[in-house]
Amino acid sequence: MAVEQMKYVSILGPIYMFDEFVLKCVINKNIQLEPPYKSINVPGLIPFEEDHSLEPLRKRMSLLNEKFGVAVRQYGKEEIEKKLLAPVDISDMEAFTVQIEDRISEYRNQKNARRAQMEEREQILSQLLPLARLQINIDEMFHFSFMKIRFGYLSKSTYMKQKSYLEGLDVVIAPVTEENEKVWMFYFMPQANAAVMDNVFSAIGFERVRISGEAKGMPKVTIEKLQEEISLLKEEMSREEEMLHQFLRESKEQFDHYYHRILYFSKLNEVKKLAAHNSETFFLAGWIPRSDFKLFQSGASSLDKIILNCEDPGRLTNLEPPTILKNSRLFKPFESLVGMYGIPSPKELDPTPITALTYVLMFGIMFGDAGQGAVIALAGFLLYRFKKSNLGGMMMYVGISSTIFGFVYGSVFGSEKILEPLWISPLHGKDTINTLLYGAVGYGAFIILLTMVLNIVNNIRMRRWGRLLFDKNGLAGLLFYGGIVAVVLNFIRTGKFVMTWPVWIVVIIIPTLMILFKEPLENLILRKGRIFPKAPGMYFVEAFFDLFETVMSFFSGTVSFARVGAFALNHAGLSLAVWTLYNMMEGVGGIIVVIIGNLLTIGLEGLIVAIQCMRLEYYEMFGRFYTGEGREFRPVTITENQ
Repeated sequence: MAVEQMKYVSILGPIYMFDEFVLKCVINKNIQLEPPYKSINVPGLIPFEEDHSLEPLRKRMSLLNEKFGVAVRQYGKEEIEKKLLAPVDISDMEAFTVQIEDRISEYRNQKNARRAQMEEREQILSQLLPLARLQINIDEMFHFSFMKIRFGYLSKSTYMKQKSYLEGLDVVIAPVTEENEKVWMFYFMPQANAAVMDNVFSAIGFERVRISGEAKGMPKVTIEKLQEEISLLKEEMSREEEMLHQFLRESKEQFDHYYHRILYFSKLNEVKKLAAHNSETFFLAGWIPRSDFKLFQSGASSLDKIILNCEDPGRLTNLEPPTILKNSRLFKPFESLVGMYGIPSPKELDPTPITALTYVLMFGIMFGDAGQGAVIALAGFLLYRFKKSNLGGMMMYVGISSTIFGFVYGSVFGSEKILEPLWISPLHGKDTINTLLYGAVGYGAFIILLTMVLNIVNNIRMRRWGRLLFDKNGLAGLLFYGGIVAVVLNFIRTGKFVMTWPVWIVVIIIPTLMILFKEPLENLILRKGRIFPKAPGMYFVEAFFDLFETVMSFFSGTVSFARVGAFALNHAGLSLAVWTLYNMMEGVGGIIVVIIGNLLTIGLEGLIVAIQCMRLEYYEMFGRFYTGEGREFRPVTITENQ
């Protein structure tokens, strides 16, 4: 449960060396900067003038990088000397960027023009393909003086139903071809009857296709010509695309150089917002992990006239260091779960390990199934392996826990007939329900006691003596709740309810008085001028209700853990329902029911159990010992999305 130890550094040096120092020793060197006025007391300090001149160019180059695919990387000392500190005219970078943009814009315009030409020819081609067998001149076919010709299609079923009706009309129908349940056809009619016949054919679903005026000559010849033109257009588009790619490949090295230069100097301008200077000297201050300090010190010492001061956080009264969580790979995925509640402050215990252990254990108890757990573990492994997702890591661990408890319960994909349980089967046996519920409540009591101990440790680390002694989750609460738990355990073991006067004094009277007189006692040990508040009557009324709320919270919090056992029973009941449906249906239908039932159980009930575990973590555990009032460590780093 470790948090990375930090050091506070303050730096000063000649103002003409500011750019060089920041590029070499600050950017990508794992240091988080703070405004220097918080710790440096030097008269006449002024902020650097903000420079946004590179920002438009940086945004344009970031968009261009979608074509180049340059990976952002850290520069070493030699690369900084050669590529960043060497003078470059900003107008050259601007001209280069314009050249790339113009070339890409030209390619897009050509591509759009070629695509429009292709679409036009493909549209004409789609109109002519049904006429491919006709030996007629297309441009003359629709220009008779006394006759009108229409071309289009009917659905095959409609044509067969209406065929006899259509043959009785004053119209000549000439089917051309059939394809995809469509009958392509012409119909001929006198010009005087055109409007009436068009309405008739439209009413029965005839879809008219208008032949483009660009289609001329014999259909077969025109079709071949159009296909050849489309093929040539595709070849031109492919050739132009290859020319663009060749241009980008030839320009990539120069783009890489300019792009990184822009990124570094844009970040340098951001650093200026957190720096100050006078007429001759710049000032910087920030936090760096203790493990990185020697390397940072070595880099700063290699530059002349740079002065570096270092202080431990304990000596600073007005500054709180940021937090870097330091956990093993086993617990790392659960840092995101802790982070949603809050980041621990530097003096606070990191709750990640205890969160990981209790969350995984509770999920396994509530969702114990060897088959379903294995599916969750496999899905989590794949998600973590290929996406590096913390959610995948958590799924992998809870899936393993679920699998283990599946063997404990003798459950495989909801069936309890395949395995013999190593301990109990939730829905079988006379006392299993009580065992699960009582065991869950006992587990809850243990967790509450553990969180009280953690709260005491946190209060010692943060020197909050009043909360340590008199808080409901401090020593007073531990005496009261721990004593009650001890009395109950003794009653379960011996059958005797022991409440002697010494027990009453230690377990009930002393903790009650400590909680009731919390504020006066805290003022007394902290040696404050006024011990009792100005309105004692109101204070004691509030203190009494606070004491009542404390007792009720202990009771409700303990009983709240009964849901751990209740969900284990719920999971077993839902699985039983799935297999009951299987036995009723049998055959292929039964197998489908089992598959769908297990998928729904994994998806829906698994999500509900995960949420319930999170609720117990946040409300019944974190609420007793963890504040999460720290802040995340944010070093000055070059990123693709800065």
